[in-house]
Amino acid sequence: MKKTWRLAALMVLAVFLAGCQGRVFLNLDVPIVVEPASRYRAEVWGYLSYDPYDEYIRYTVARNPNRHYRPLSDAKVTIVGTGMTVYTDRDGYFFLRGVPQGRLTLHVQHRWVGPRSGVYINTSSR
Repeated sequence: MKKTWRLAALMVLAVFLAGCQGRVFLNLDVPIVVEPASRYRAEVWGYLSYDPYDEYIRYTVARNPNRHYRPLSDAKVTIVGTGMTVYTDRDGYFFLRGVPQGRLTLHVQHRWVGPRSGVYINTSSR
């Protein structure tokens, strides 16, 4: 009964607007979009910093307070084996969602450092 009243109200509105200088387009075909779920449900985040004296990249979950380390800003971080890539911000922070769970190897590339692999992290699930 509600649908009948709605349809009647819509028809009256359409007749009323028929004399206007515009168009009324009524699309009753509404597609249903189903997005596939991510294959992996883990995510990884953290800060990357670099010690130029020891040439060592350090991964931390908070900003590195050590005065010898500099944040790796605009570094390209790739998860080895997946090809997922992200760039760090000015503080060296990065975030990736939809990564495999467990121990991962990061490949870090930066203009100061050059390509480096072997930064190992453990992911956490959502």
